[in-house]
Amino acid sequence: MDSPFPPGSPTSFGPGRNMTPIPPIPRAMNHRSSISSGSYIDTPQRRPSPPFGRPSPPLRRPSPPLPSPPLPSVPQAAIPEEEARMVIAVDYGTTFTGVAILSIKDREQERNPDLLAEEIRVIQQWPRNTTANKVPSDISYSPSLVRGCQQWGYDIDDHSRVIKWTKLALEETQDRTTELKKLASLLWEMRHVELTEEMYINNNMPRHLSKTPEDIVTDYLDKIAEKAYDEICTIGRNIPQRIPIDMVVTHPAKWSDRALNSTFRAIRSTFNEDRFARIRHVSFVTEPEACAHYTLRDAWQQDHVRFKKNDAFIVVDAGGGTVDLATYKISSIDYDTKQIKLEQIGKPIGRKCGATFIDESFLEFVKARLGKEDWDKLNHTDSKDNTTGGHNIVRPGVRVLQERFEPIKHSFDGRGEALGHPIQLPRGIGTTDDESRGIMNGALRIQPEDLREMFKSSVHQTLKLITQAKTQIDVKSQSRITLKKIFLSGGFAQSPYLLERVRQWGSTQSIDVERGGDCWAAVSRGAIIKSLGLYTDKLPIVRECPRHYGFRTKSQYEGWRHNHNSPQKDLEGTRWATGQIRWLVKKGDAIFPNKPIVMHYDCHWLLPAPRSNQNGRATGAPAPDDPSVGQKEVVFIASAEDDAPLRFDGLNTGESAPPSSTVLWTELTLDSSQPAH
Repeated sequence: MDSPFPPGSPTSFGPGRNMTPIPPIPRAMNHRSSISSGSYIDTPQRRPSPPFGRPSPPLRRPSPPLPSPPLPSVPQAAIPEEEARMVIAVDYGTTFTGVAILSIKDREQERNPDLLAEEIRVIQQWPRNTTANKVPSDISYSPSLVRGCQQWGYDIDDHSRVIKWTKLALEETQDRTTELKKLASLLWEMRHVELTEEMYINNNMPRHLSKTPEDIVTDYLDKIAEKAYDEICTIGRNIPQRIPIDMVVTHPAKWSDRALNSTFRAIRSTFNEDRFARIRHVSFVTEPEACAHYTLRDAWQQDHVRFKKNDAFIVVDAGGGTVDLATYKISSIDYDTKQIKLEQIGKPIGRKCGATFIDESFLEFVKARLGKEDWDKLNHTDSKDNTTGGHNIVRPGVRVLQERFEPIKHSFDGRGEALGHPIQLPRGIGTTDDESRGIMNGALRIQPEDLREMFKSSVHQTLKLITQAKTQIDVKSQSRITLKKIFLSGGFAQSPYLLERVRQWGSTQSIDVERGGDCWAAVSRGAIIKSLGLYTDKLPIVRECPRHYGFRTKSQYEGWRHNHNSPQKDLEGTRWATGQIRWLVKKGDAIFPNKPIVMHYDCHWLLPAPRSNQNGRATGAPAPDDPSVGQKEVVFIASAEDDAPLRFDGLNTGESAPPSSTVLWTELTLDSSQPAH
């Protein structure tokens, strides 16, 4: 029976002694060890290596291996060809989402990817009979007061609470201060929560309170998947059941493993076999890489550029949440055959400084101008559900104001001639005229300098990113690489003010700046072009981790977390919750070929001080029964359960049911008389 642990781990931990291998997790572990002040610190990294001078005893108490098959072997290069297939690209963005589709009829057609790229179609029909290249990444769990309203995208009624910008919440926040502020805000809001029988009967329960950001993204992408299904059925009713379908998913340049795994799980659970019976592979590409492939092809087809070998260009994908950049050089070019090959310079870079942060600055401006009383009125909703649950919820009054601000934001060119009329405030807000605050006749006046301040942070950070990308090119200047052009793309790139500021920067460097074609759909189209391998290598296939992988540990006892077990005290009186499990890799996580994921976890053990002579020096290698030598057990665990337990005694190892978990024991020899490694 196959082992749940991937092959390839070493067969010994010391010279001259063969052992049963300790299984690594899919992205395996090294042991980096040191001994300091009588404690042993073990930090897992990549492959196991012998950190100790003595071999460990053999593994013991093996439990039955899982009946599941081993991970399938998937080629690293690209999606295998078949007679016919379909590619779906999903560009899930902070503010808007786009979907592109390509139908490949046969192998002969796939041999000419340049012509094939002409067949890419972007979904443009969205609920509420809206025609656009993208749909808002918004969803509402409020029951609609309008019959037939679907409560997502463009089709959310005016009285609903709208959840926005959830993509940014997928990123793990490392700033403890920010987390504490969120917790304090949530606790303060909970005073308004009142769950009544009437709310239950009317299906008006605040469902968002029980949902994580990943849950909300999954719910939203389920709507996108259904729309993609309907669109494909217009090509052929039986295509979703009969034709192999491959997925390409975009993500920001700077995107954590946690956020990527959440996106991957959401895609796998929505673009599933229930809708697409022959769904096959999922690949990922960064948004600036995808954008660069479409932008270059469009400029190449329109004859907007005259590149030569070793010329370089930067593509700035300025979106709602992030601004991401990718830099490429021309490695080969043939104008007769219109063939061009690219080589990426450095890694894509990015920051959270998109148009969303201009909206946040606008709301801060409004809050300061209105004052607390009117601002509270603007944010007022039914007091029975006035809490956000930690999500970014836009209430009806604020939503109206943001919609009225949009045309001003989009038309601002830095000078202010296009400001138009002041923003009309909602009824009952700003009823008292105050020239000093810019409020007259129920309207709020915005001056050009106010808008420049709102744009300031996003524009400055974008210029810093461009400077950073140029520096990557300058580092390779010995190769005679010349930065010839900067392409602006994405929704934020449609801002005249951003374009003007980037052009000003480019003029000081003798670099041409151009807005790319089809800014809004460039990423979804480019994702498919990248998957075809038109200018660079094809995308690798991402696999789904079939199990959870981790090890047994203990943690300091906390009553609110460990109230189900009795704490144990060590020699120093510290209370510990034993029998805990630390999962390093979770079932459903994305596994990339040739991209190990390294996890760090420090293990601390107390050891007696080593024997020493009168000078305080160690007397040499201790005997096996020396008290300075310790045997410490390390337990590795693999679990195929969907919801992996957090306690060791919650594992199912086959004693009362077919096993869903495998446990492997090993022992480490710890010698405190040896110097630190």
